[in-house]
Amino acid sequence: MQSKVRLIEKLVDCGVIAVIRGIPEEKIMEVAQSLIAGGVTALEVTVDTPESFRSINRLSNLFKDRAIIGAGSVQYKEGARLAIESGAEFVLSTNLHKDVIHTTLKYGKVAIPRVMKMTEMVSAIESGADLVKVFPAAGLGLEYIKDVTEFFSHVPIISAGGIHLDNVASFIESGVSAVGIGGNLVDCKAIAASDFMKIMRTAKEYVSIIQNVRANIYNVDGKPLFPLGRTLL
Repeated sequence: MQSKVRLIEKLVDCGVIAVIRGIPEEKIMEVAQSLIAGGVTALEVTVDTPESFRSINRLSNLFKDRAIIGAGSVQYKEGARLAIESGAEFVLSTNLHKDVIHTTLKYGKVAIPRVMKMTEMVSAIESGADLVKVFPAAGLGLEYIKDVTEFFSHVPIISAGGIHLDNVASFIESGVSAVGIGGNLVDCKAIAASDFMKIMRTAKEYVSIIQNVRANIYNVDGKPLFPLGRTLL
């Protein structure tokens, strides 16, 4: 079993967590291949369909040396257990579901609840969450995200919701460790047309922007803040 620190490093390494939701099972392997070829090596499969766990298992077996695979939209501890048994290395819950956090931690995997308010973040941290996902990032506003990353400087924060190529740099500059991106990266129209090259090109654009931002951000000791943001340095 990989250490928790190593799992978190892999999760935030490229700065993008691709949210794979509602993709036909027969195309999910090609989608994953395109994302990984574009440099996105953290893939979140939402567990809102019966075949989701099978997809997590297939992705984990096929890409375990090239990417970290996780489960998203988890609401119950049983879903967390099934996802982990299928190969998920991280679990994102839809809200502050403490039983999901505890189940994920029990299996030594990375627990990431979705939060909005600072009080929820405190509760998540007290419950043992490894990271928190602030959603909807664009709706809450960039200034709010900056306040959150400053106040919770000891916790890796993922921002998601409304992030696209034109604003992703600003969110990385705000201090988040990574961003979660769904339809603006995992383009349903491109998938329907089997245009997997478009997904790969878009993935490369996101990764390039984030790498450029990270290269220009340093802490007071001259060490890069990333890949773990202000955490674990």
